[in-house]
Amino acid sequence: SAGDVLEDDPVGRLKVFVYDLPSKYNTKILRKDPRCLTHMFAAEIFMHRFLLSSPVRTLNPEEADWFYTPVYTTCDLTPSGLPLPFKSPRMMRSAIQLISTNWPYWNRTEGADHFFVVPHDFGACFHYQ
Repeated sequence: SAGDVLEDDPVGRLKVFVYDLPSKYNTKILRKDPRCLTHMFAAEIFMHRFLLSSPVRTLNPEEADWFYTPVYTTCDLTPSGLPLPFKSPRMMRSAIQLISTNWPYWNRTEGADHFFVVPHDFGACFHYQ
């Protein structure tokens, strides 16, 4: 019944750890160009903000089901407002290198339980593989 669905609380079970990355991967880019907040690819910013205050967030990575890597891959804009997707692989590789050398969680699963938000449609050719 509908009551059973509503009583089931998946949010209470799901836990996401948000990596606290250096600002060069996210907030510094946004400060450099606030157009990112209104760009059609702003989902990466809003997902980061949402997760920071979400009930699914855990501050204890040992409890985490998922690990969010807040890298704003489409926030580096040209003067005309277009994203520079060719920078995404470098940013992602750099973040993965940082995470995998400073925390044990990436290495446990080779990143299978980690996620990035990549809101554009430029294709897999622009991203870390």
